[in-house]
Amino acid sequence: MIHLGLESMTAVTVAGLMVIVIWLVAPAYPQALQEGWQSYIRQGMLSGAKLAPFFIAIGYFSNAFDGSPVALALSKVVGPNLSHLSWGLLFVIPVVIVLLALLGIHPLVSITLLGQVLLTSQVTIPTLAIALALNVGGALSYLVSPFEGAIVLISDLADVPPTTVAIKYNGWFGLWFLLLSTVVIYFFTN
Repeated sequence: MIHLGLESMTAVTVAGLMVIVIWLVAPAYPQALQEGWQSYIRQGMLSGAKLAPFFIAIGYFSNAFDGSPVALALSKVVGPNLSHLSWGLLFVIPVVIVLLALLGIHPLVSITLLGQVLLTSQVTIPTLAIALALNVGGALSYLVSPFEGAIVLISDLADVPPTTVAIKYNGWFGLWFLLLSTVVIYFFTN
């Protein structure tokens, strides 16, 4: 709706009104509403509950890491060494996240740790640029890591090794995605 020229608050209000209208009209079709609600409860809402312990664990891990001596030491070492890269960090951050994913470290863990270290160090680029670079790194790691579930599934269906899918099939797209994302982030936040 923002693309229609509406301000963000107006867009939120219009979206809210759309939800209200749907809820007012929905009782006219009680059977479809009941089936849709039951389907959402069984397949949509409860299927996401399987991931809840993982996200809770990441939150605890992030909170524990935040005040740890390891985080402080990394901030003191990484900050001065990365501050001279300036805007080059937009390229380095996603590459580091992908390398960590190739070593088997889950992208959410590496994004959390790297984000905390970078935000407490003396880097000169805006925090929005750091956050966007972290997101690009996460997306790339899901694209080119042979440990990612979708990559393993596709490799099984195609009867090829996961590294073939991750590197050979997705490699060029991932490289172009990294380069274009870096340029877009630079111009968006500069």
